[in-house]
Amino acid sequence: MPEPVAASGTVRADRKVADPSEVVKPVPEDRSSRRRVLLIVSGGIAAYKTPELVRALIAGGCTVQVVMTPAARAFVSELALATVSTRPVRSSLLDPVEEGRVGHIELADWPELVLVAPATADLMARAAAGLADDLAACCLLATRAPVLWAPAMNTNMWRHPATRQNLATLRARGAEFVGPDRGELACGWIGEGRMIDPPVIVEAVRALLASGAKNMSEGTGTWSGRRVLISAGPTRTYIDPVRFISNASTGAMGFALAAAARALGAEVTLVAGPVELPTPPGVRRIDVETAAQMHAALEQALAEAPVDLVAMVAAVSDLEVDGVPQKLEKAALLPALAGLNWRRGVDILASLTARHGAGTKRPFFLGFAAQTVEDGPDIEGELLGLGAAKLASKRVDAIFVNRVGVPGLGFASPTNAGYLLLRAPGTSPATVVPSGPPVAKEQLAGWLLAELAPRLGRADA
Repeated sequence: MPEPVAASGTVRADRKVADPSEVVKPVPEDRSSRRRVLLIVSGGIAAYKTPELVRALIAGGCTVQVVMTPAARAFVSELALATVSTRPVRSSLLDPVEEGRVGHIELADWPELVLVAPATADLMARAAAGLADDLAACCLLATRAPVLWAPAMNTNMWRHPATRQNLATLRARGAEFVGPDRGELACGWIGEGRMIDPPVIVEAVRALLASGAKNMSEGTGTWSGRRVLISAGPTRTYIDPVRFISNASTGAMGFALAAAARALGAEVTLVAGPVELPTPPGVRRIDVETAAQMHAALEQALAEAPVDLVAMVAAVSDLEVDGVPQKLEKAALLPALAGLNWRRGVDILASLTARHGAGTKRPFFLGFAAQTVEDGPDIEGELLGLGAAKLASKRVDAIFVNRVGVPGLGFASPTNAGYLLLRAPGTSPATVVPSGPPVAKEQLAGWLLAELAPRLGRADA
């Protein structure tokens, strides 16, 4: 009797042939409900992660067709990707078998979503220019499906004005972006440019497919056509190269607001301090560390294009100091602290409102104020008094004030609650809108945007 053959085609000598009456035929997989994703892999070192990405997409309910650029083949093999995707990989624009039926157009018409991961600076530039010099670029030019880019490149390449312009061009045409992340790069640098991890990319794909990515790209949300600029997280004041002063902000509220605004159709730029949070799908993220860097990034974003809403959610460090260039030894630390030139930090929000708060096309400014109020008979009154003072001193249009240091509110808590104070005309007292009991920060973000939407002008009006 011949040896039984395993499904892989290898000979197995360690199992018996089953009685035909005991064989249970496998049930064919129902692929009709699977979402169709065209994965374009371009030539960056992060391409080595794409087999893992394909597996995760399939586990997440997608059918994946892979297209590779010629350069991508230097970093990952077609065989590996064909094996994990269970579909032949396409890489040649001039394939006589496929192009007999205009295969590149078939590929462009097939997917519900096009994912580019890793997305190199070169491919972004070619797509922004509308080139069609290889199969990947042809598919990007011909597809009518939404496109999600997962950038991966050196920090200087990511920050280069040409890349920023290409990013803006692609975003203006409806493209979505996830990442890049901040971390150690293959070149040895540490900074922005690392491809976001595959599980985060998969979540972005699933979120866009579930919410109707095409509708988002076409701008059908209640905030469609609006531009939103948000700061989030803490900043750091460095004393020496290894020591800094910061605070307990996790960035969760700012990131929740960015995700909610993007889901409602807004074009969102998020200036983030040093936090360990994934970039919300479709949000442009700028990573900073210090207050000066955050201030500069916000000014740059306001200079690039009109903005409808500026939400200053970040907890900026209140102190600045002329730090020392060498690490202070433990014995010298305390004496050195007293001799350093300490001073009050720049009030970024007050500076922005002073510079950009006039004119008919000015942004609507929303501030956030985390306050410690002791338990007592008039917690609400004290909190509102502090909020009203901040509303006046920072010259903002609205401020959200909440307590910190109590369970369920403020920093490092998944929930929050407080009061939205809205500036009234002239000398009239502010309008106060309570948010209600503590809710998830994602829910609070949606409530805030719903409250603010009818009060905003249009930056491009």
